[in-house]
Amino acid sequence: MDERNEHIPVIAKKLRIILKGVQAHSKNVEKTCGLSSAKLWMLREVDGTPGIKVSKLAAALSIHPSTCSNMLDKLEKNQLVSRDRSKTDQRSVHLYVTEEGRQFLVNNAPKPTQGKLSNALAQLSPTQLTELESGLDALVQALHFSNDQAGETPIVIGE
Repeated sequence: MDERNEHIPVIAKKLRIILKGVQAHSKNVEKTCGLSSAKLWMLREVDGTPGIKVSKLAAALSIHPSTCSNMLDKLEKNQLVSRDRSKTDQRSVHLYVTEEGRQFLVNNAPKPTQGKLSNALAQLSPTQLTELESGLDALVQALHFSNDQAGETPIVIGE
């Protein structure tokens, strides 16, 4: 077996470990607190940056702004966040965690998976990140997935 073929099963196994770990953590988060890990991550971001705009929140979560807005609708419906439209620019909406949302976070809401993944990636060197990005780009191209916007929506387990 050549060197290339030796890498394939190892890489496939590591990808399964990552995907199954994210999936298991997401299920645990939802079971524990009733929110998907993506919505919990969103709630934590708004709590950490009071008054954040929807576009900035979407960028922080690496999701499309319309996806972000739809997820916010559900958090607002559950009275966990509030939106405050700017008086000077009606297009500008600022987000805040409500008192109910803050209580929700205080009551031992687990850490969301996406934040865990982002934190792990932040620990890699710039060279490692460049190599990982390049390798993942090549893998996505080799898989011939047609949905280029799939990366702009969070992975949601059980919703």
